[in-house]
Amino acid sequence: MGLLRIPARWAALAAGWSLLGLSALIGLEVALRKVFNASLQGADEMGGYVVACVVGFGGALATLDRAHTRIDLLLERLPAGLRAGLNAAAALSLAAMAGFLALRGWATMRESVDYRSLSGTPLQTPLWAPQAVWVAGLAFFASVALAAALHALALLALDRGALNRRYGARTLSEEIAEERASLSDRGGDAGA
Repeated sequence: MGLLRIPARWAALAAGWSLLGLSALIGLEVALRKVFNASLQGADEMGGYVVACVVGFGGALATLDRAHTRIDLLLERLPAGLRAGLNAAAALSLAAMAGFLALRGWATMRESVDYRSLSGTPLQTPLWAPQAVWVAGLAFFASVALAAALHALALLALDRGALNRRYGARTLSEEIAEERASLSDRGGDAGA
C-alpha cells in the first residue's frame, strides 16, 4: 500500500492545483461579468470537468488515508473479530463501487467517442477529452480500492488487529493526534 501513496499524493496535489486554477477562472469570470458585462463562455463547463476529475483522483488518497465517511455508531462496541469482518466488508464494498464507477465511466467515454459527442455549450468541447481524464481518475481510485480490499482480506486471515487499525474508522483520539502532529510539522504549538 505504501507504493500507492506516492502517486496518490501527486494526484491529490494536481487536483488541489486544479481547484485553485478553477477558483481563479471563476473569479475572473465574475469580475468580467460585473465590470465589463462580458463572459469567458465556458468557466462553468470547465468547472464541471475539473470537479469530476478531482473526485476520481481524490478518492484514491481518501482510501489510503481512511478519510471516507463511515458511520460507526456501534462498530467500536463490537468484538474485534466482528469489527474486522465488517471493516473487510467495507473495503470490499468500496472497491466494488469504485470498480463499478470506473466501468460506467469507461462506457460513457466510449459512447462519446463513438458518437463524436460535443458539449452543448459555445465551447463545443469533444466530451471524450475531459471524460478520459475523469475515467483515468476513476480507474486509479478503483485500483487503489482494489489493492486496499485485497490487503484487508489478507489481514482478515493473518492479523485482525492490524486490519482494524488500518481499515477501521478513525477514532476521535486518532484524528486529534493527527491534527496535532500536522500542526507541529507546520511549526505551530501542538501542546495547546
